[in-house]
Amino acid sequence: MCGVVWLRLLKPLDSYPSPVWGLKRVSLLLQKQRNRGQDGAGLLTYKAQAAPGSPYFFRKRLVEPSPPWKFLIESIWKAWIEHQKKEEDPYTFPFVGEAYLAHLRYGTFGGYTIEETHPVIRQNSWPSRSLALAGNFNLTNAQELFDRLIELGQHPLYRSDTYTILERMGHFLDLYVETLYQEAKAQNLSKSEATAYITQRFPLVEWVARSARRWDGGYVIAGFLGNGWGFVMRDPLGIRPAYYLATEDVLAVASEAAALHNVFGVLPSQVQELPPGHVLTVDPQGRWEVTPYTEPASKPTRCAFERIYFSRGNSPHIYQERKALGALLAHEIAHLLDYNFDKVIFTYIPNTSQSAFWGLLKELENILILRQYKRLQTFTPDEEELKAILSQRIRAEYLVWKDTQSRTFISAPELRIELSQYVYDVIYGVVRPGEDTLVCLDDSIVRGTTLRQTLLRTLARLKPAHLIIASSAPQIRYPDFYGIDMASLGDLIAFQAAIALLKEYHLEEVLTHTYELCRRAEGTADFTTTNYVKAIYAPFTEAQIAAKIAELVKPPELECPLTLVFQPVENLLKALPNHRGDWYFTGNYPTPGGYAQVNRAFMQFYEGRVAQRAYELR
Repeated sequence: MCGVVWLRLLKPLDSYPSPVWGLKRVSLLLQKQRNRGQDGAGLLTYKAQAAPGSPYFFRKRLVEPSPPWKFLIESIWKAWIEHQKKEEDPYTFPFVGEAYLAHLRYGTFGGYTIEETHPVIRQNSWPSRSLALAGNFNLTNAQELFDRLIELGQHPLYRSDTYTILERMGHFLDLYVETLYQEAKAQNLSKSEATAYITQRFPLVEWVARSARRWDGGYVIAGFLGNGWGFVMRDPLGIRPAYYLATEDVLAVASEAAALHNVFGVLPSQVQELPPGHVLTVDPQGRWEVTPYTEPASKPTRCAFERIYFSRGNSPHIYQERKALGALLAHEIAHLLDYNFDKVIFTYIPNTSQSAFWGLLKELENILILRQYKRLQTFTPDEEELKAILSQRIRAEYLVWKDTQSRTFISAPELRIELSQYVYDVIYGVVRPGEDTLVCLDDSIVRGTTLRQTLLRTLARLKPAHLIIASSAPQIRYPDFYGIDMASLGDLIAFQAAIALLKEYHLEEVLTHTYELCRRAEGTADFTTTNYVKAIYAPFTEAQIAAKIAELVKPPELECPLTLVFQPVENLLKALPNHRGDWYFTGNYPTPGGYAQVNRAFMQFYEGRVAQRAYELR
């Protein structure tokens, strides 16, 4: 789930307070979205006035040192300072231009190399055939598209969905440009006149539609052509997010709305969502529009996990949604505590849980006030009894201190365990050992790596009488194939718990039966419409799965009882009414490729090929 920045200036460069006005805002948009990727960062400038012999695309990418976005921005601005000292024309600085494309990479498969880092470029000395792309996407049928390129006679240089998209779009770009060139030639236009003819008449929306016709997945693809056309397209289901801001000065797109309204100092209402199945286009003169390029889905399935965890919580909508998720957990937690809060301390981890934590506290306070009121209706207390009743409070403390800026969930796999071992410190002297129950709110539990390796071991040092971990997200039972790095079925702690329960209850035949169903269905329509993996969870209740997860993640250092509480799936619709993409919780995938990949992922697990993601190019 990467971060995308796309920006087009709508006035001549000398109309802005500084030649680097656009560069400054792109840099800030990268910084504001730094949560979206730590595996690489890149920034590209398009120069509309580039002279022959000088490139119109300038690009810089970094994968190290970490964090790449920080060192990328610093290196570009240091170069600008040196450029100013020479008192040269500002436009000769590589990163002064009319348009920008920037990216924060969050790798879900493939390498963590500079070649995998966006933006990527398909260079050509003909501007109309040059293409620069950056995106936030995963395609479930990347292998099929890769094979199609080979059938067309191409020799792809990388086994990568990024380059597969680049070459596929480039293939159709060549077709449309050649068609327009032949039209110009038939009209006896000169070759230089043909170049202008192609630019003026290029059917960008049609080109985007044809390029994406076979795509199955979630995607936001942004780019520029060498002749000045620019675009940002979003998948028909709206799985991946995109927002835009249009003013008289600039047209800007980002993966998160809050980044736009904070950087440009506008009201949140001025930032618009790019509708699913639409493309934002801008021509070389700066005229822009938002147009459907395909039939949008009747019921969009915007990614719920984007709201629960991935996006920053400073969006007013996301803030309220996360508060609602926390509030919806309050009654279950209160019931678990038998509505006795006298020796209970509430805390949260990580920082992305903070908004949900406020919602949880507020609802717990409402529950406590109601119980106090009802109790006072039953008798007339004396002064001391009244003081005792009214002095009851929900006790919240900040107990776990994050000692690094890294987000272990979005780190490269080989770094995740190492990072998680040192990421948290604890505050002593607050929890009374052996006396207080500690309730810790987490936003989600995916693999259980941080929970098992660090958080529980850290909290164990406080020696609570009972430890309750509450997740504002439901149990993550199924892989994601649309851009979140949880595509290995065997890595999911809920799946591990289900497998352990099947073995405990001597139900191993369920595994074999499910595998046989998948194997027989492969190549048929059922393989792309049925999630056979649901059978793995069917024999057990959510409570049984939660209890087994607690058993699997509990470290020896934790001597007290451990209870895990998960958000019921039905609460998602209440808290996130506009984000119904819940396939990782329910197994109900929005595209045929999702069903095919989850079944294939189980087959790989059963066959012992657990290290490979189901959608990786072979």
